[in-house]
Amino acid sequence: MTFKKSFPLPPNGDVIIPRSLDALGGPFVVGQAEIEAERGGRGVCCISELNEPVDWIDDFEHGYFQVQADGSRKVIRKATEDDIRQFRVPIWVQSPEYPVCCGQEMIFVGQIDDDRICTEPPQNAKMWWHDAASFYVFTCPQCLECAAIGQQY
Repeated sequence: MTFKKSFPLPPNGDVIIPRSLDALGGPFVVGQAEIEAERGGRGVCCISELNEPVDWIDDFEHGYFQVQADGSRKVIRKATEDDIRQFRVPIWVQSPEYPVCCGQEMIFVGQIDDDRICTEPPQNAKMWWHDAASFYVFTCPQCLECAAIGQQY
């Protein structure tokens, strides 16, 4: 089955980041982040810009945040692989692309990276990955059809 694709960008949002992990109550640096996933007052973001450097997290790293009583998002640590998996955040090799089924974007299920599967080409393969590759698995919440997208760089 051939699927249409959607190429959404995650929403940007303001985040506050403690200057030190030893002082989560502040002082803070203000920044911008792509909000990759948020539920239950917590989430994973990708830092896109900081007003000033912080020594424990850099631009383009994933952070784990908590939503504060005033609605702000406070990054309290770097996101772990478990956080990224739990919140179902794809780590795209290239730009985000989601298959569309039943008129809506399919739901991301998980990611398989080439360093976790065989790297030897099958016998008689004319081509194989030329660099790092990742495969993204999706399902349709309506009809339960599955799809996968592969990206490499």
